[in-house]
Amino acid sequence: MPTSDTYIEKESSINEQIDRLRHSSTRSLVERRDTIIVASVSCIYGIGSVDAYSSMSFILEKNQNISRDIIIRKLVELLYKRRDMDFRRGSFRAKGDILEIFPSHYEDRSWKLSFFGDEIESITEVDPLTGEKIAKMNQVRVFANSHYVTPKPTIKKAIGQIKEDLH
Repeated sequence: MPTSDTYIEKESSINEQIDRLRHSSTRSLVERRDTIIVASVSCIYGIGSVDAYSSMSFILEKNQNISRDIIIRKLVELLYKRRDMDFRRGSFRAKGDILEIFPSHYEDRSWKLSFFGDEIESITEVDPLTGEKIAKMNQVRVFANSHYVTPKPTIKKAIGQIKEDLH
């Protein structure tokens, strides 16, 4: 007979898969013109506008001049978690001149960025478990790790409105 812990593990695993599929689907809607998604309202409830979701992403390109620390700051703003040991979907890890990002829309691929100073020397798609190289890439687009991230201008506008209402 299954224990309550087994039930919780299965439910957590299913929710994790649903979340990954939501991210993958939303990303496809933003990046591709040949995407049609058939889903119940509950699957898309609360996602917000396409513009807001798109604004909560950034592109990294080979030979781009950008500090590793700036990328890390952007990842944290997009709700990615730093995990040096337990590297999983929606996290990143940094060691020396290497930054690895495990995008929220993948379950079996991550991106490894190699730096030379403040320049992205290479971007490689890798198997996060084995480290095996899958493909060399010229650019990647990093989307938010949550559909419930709010762009800074929206937050600033809301804070201003709240302050005005308090007066």
